[in-house]
Amino acid sequence: MSNNFKIPDDATRARDIANLREAGRLLDLWTLELDEAIAVMDKHLLQQRRARLLYKSNYIPTEKVES
Repeated sequence: MSNNFKIPDDATRARDIANLREAGRLLDLWTLELDEAIAVMDKHLLQQRRARLLYKSNYIPTEKVES
């Protein structure tokens, strides 16, 4: 069994490079969407924590607490 490496022609290399770049862009897009979802959840958790601390301290805010 021989493991000779064959260099692909220019068209094949160009197609493969374009496919790899597109895959990278898609991964970047999914990463950003996950980051956005995490940010939304973090904001929600912080709001819950604030509300819980205000409730426990019997503090009645004079201004509206953002929800």
